[in-house]
Amino acid sequence: MSDSSTHYDVAILGGGFSGGLLAWVLAARGMRVLLVERDRFGRFVIGESSTPIADLVMRQLAEKYELPKLHALSTYPSWKQTFPNLRCGKKRGFSYYHHGEVRSDEIASDGFQDHMDGTSGAKRNSLMVTASPNDTWADTHWLRSDVDAFFVEQATLAGADCRECTQVVSAEMGEPVRLILRERTQREDKRTSQSVSAGWLINASGRFGVLPEDLAAFIGLRRVDQRLQTNTRSVFAHFRNVRSWTDELRRTNQLGEDEPFDPDDAAQHHLTADGWMWMLRLDHGVTSVGWTEPNGRDSVDWQRYASLQRLMRDATFDEATPDWISVDRVQRMQTPIRLRNYIAMPTAVATIDPLHSTGIAHGLIGVARLADALLSEPARQADLLASYAETVESELLRIDSLVAMCYRCLRSMLRFEAVSMLYFAAAINSEEFLASGGEVHSPLWFLDNPEFGRLIDATRRQLDQDVTDTELWDWLRPRLQAFQTAGLLDPAVGGRYRYTGEAKA
Repeated sequence: MSDSSTHYDVAILGGGFSGGLLAWVLAARGMRVLLVERDRFGRFVIGESSTPIADLVMRQLAEKYELPKLHALSTYPSWKQTFPNLRCGKKRGFSYYHHGEVRSDEIASDGFQDHMDGTSGAKRNSLMVTASPNDTWADTHWLRSDVDAFFVEQATLAGADCRECTQVVSAEMGEPVRLILRERTQREDKRTSQSVSAGWLINASGRFGVLPEDLAAFIGLRRVDQRLQTNTRSVFAHFRNVRSWTDELRRTNQLGEDEPFDPDDAAQHHLTADGWMWMLRLDHGVTSVGWTEPNGRDSVDWQRYASLQRLMRDATFDEATPDWISVDRVQRMQTPIRLRNYIAMPTAVATIDPLHSTGIAHGLIGVARLADALLSEPARQADLLASYAETVESELLRIDSLVAMCYRCLRSMLRFEAVSMLYFAAAINSEEFLASGGEVHSPLWFLDNPEFGRLIDATRRQLDQDVTDTELWDWLRPRLQAFQTAGLLDPAVGGRYRYTGEAKA
């Protein structure tokens, strides 16, 4: 082992987007930053869909810390103009389509029928929620391998010491933290170790097993997955030649003449009674595809749905993923979030679910909070960090509770739409709060509103009573009005919510 020892202000473990961006911001402000990734930078990762909250936080970070390159990534048009080789896709909103099962001998039929409600005339098997009022403010799907590597590259240019294929093999908590790093090479006799120290240790790993056992034991890290209500499994991969859903709707005369955006320019959700399939379409011909279903039931083959089978008929695996990747349980959570000079970012604390695309936004909020705290004067820093862990934990549990209720309502589009509007009301409120200059350290997703929490609990009781779809709408609609001004649960809009992206502009 080398005798040399180097001191850093901050050591960040994990080279994903949140770790790389935090390293970039802190290094750009003159802090001595070490970023350690045990794999290669820019490895394949899912969690690719940004949201209005994510882009707002990114833009605010760019303005506060004078990072024009980051600002360019906050909308799809400025991204494409500034970084045409940084691969991404356009996202105008969230689109949802409920597919009926079709037997194998009926495979030629469509499998998706957007039937009309006899009373209102509204479509009842589809839902579109606008995230951006027009293309100028469109969000993006991130090719995470590109974006994560870009953030690390910018951190390096700003002066951060970024090391890939490097493990923390031993650690000693104290002031400062002392770490033993070992570079991973193919030859054992060529591996080198180095002792370093840091004032702060930030866990941005996004998964378990990155910390050495002695450090994990000292911090008292423990799995608390049982605290999460959502419980799903998933398979996913990147594909080429996935067919256009917009074309399928047009072919079957089910594409509306006045849709708020192209259904393919979206975080596309194909819902079924058994589970759902996401499709995120990127500009270079790759589509991120995943099938997610609740645990506790028999596994379902998504190919039983004719319309999904038709979309994937010509699809081939992209070279990044030569086969499906399987996860037995998507959800994970570990605590503590903070202990002395150890801090975990939201991406390291928990993964909730791909439904509604919450991961990138919460990761970026964590970056904004920690950058502000670590760059503050000691007195303010202590105040900000004192509430950080409680706020992050409460937000994750709030998102989890809202997503879990949506899974209880997969059997019908009308039921799913009703309950999902609780999530969108909370997300829109958070977006409008941040857009109006609200403090990023404040709890989001209506956590500061006890009445909204009681509405969530009351809605859950309605589901326990197995009320009908119409009864659920009639009960929830008037109770949701106090928490939103975006026309949510207005039957007159026919599942086409247009106002919901206005706060961004």
